[in-house]
Amino acid sequence: MIARYRITEQDYVRAMRLFSKPGRRSLLVQTALGACLGLALLFVVPRMSIATFLGLLAAGIGVGAAMFWGVRRVLVPATARRHYRRYKAMADEFTFELLDEGVRFTSPHGVGTLVWSHMLKWRQNDDYVLIHPMPNLFHIVPKSIAGQGFDVVALTERLRERVGAPV
Repeated sequence: MIARYRITEQDYVRAMRLFSKPGRRSLLVQTALGACLGLALLFVVPRMSIATFLGLLAAGIGVGAAMFWGVRRVLVPATARRHYRRYKAMADEFTFELLDEGVRFTSPHGVGTLVWSHMLKWRQNDDYVLIHPMPNLFHIVPKSIAGQGFDVVALTERLRERVGAPV
């Protein structure tokens, strides 16, 4: 079955939020770096009181959390909106088809088949499936195409079988 859809500006912003959501590996690395920074602070300034150390640590965690929130809730959406407005082809109609060898995307500007072996990773939420042929390049498939009779569950099962678990 072939599904047809358009990506709106809001779709693009939401998909970019999903894309920018840190994965397990990223969270693990950030936690390890924070722990190393805390230990380094403890050993670099040995005369520092525990209260001062805990205060600096709490301030660092607060600043880090504020920066994380600011990037995800302010910078990513603003950048996504600007990119969407500049990339006129993103508003065109796309078609999407699930094939035995992969998936096919069609737009007024071209046709492309992405085979399973060339998919690096994928992720999903309640609204979208993002299929990555490269780390920072992805195709947006809105799950709303299920309303056209497209079997989104079959797509995610096939991605799980052929590409692996979502990240």
